[in-house]
Amino acid sequence: PKLTNAENPAGEWNKLTIESVEDEVKVWLNDVLVNYGYNCTAQKGKIALQSEGSEIEFKKVDLTPITEITQ
Repeated sequence: PKLTNAENPAGEWNKLTIESVEDEVKVWLNDVLVNYGYNCTAQKGKIALQSEGSEIEFKKVDLTPITEITQ
């Protein structure tokens, strides 16, 4: 079940931010933290963008390396 409804109404673009640092992954949808994973085993590899159960369109995809980790 969804913990929060962070999606914009149908017909409006959503902004998704994904941060992967060391063994943690955080996902924000429209600036709301919606997912957090830790103890991840993959440290490198391909990036896949997908949708579950419906068509998806991407307006813009930016990849930005994280050069400094703050604790």
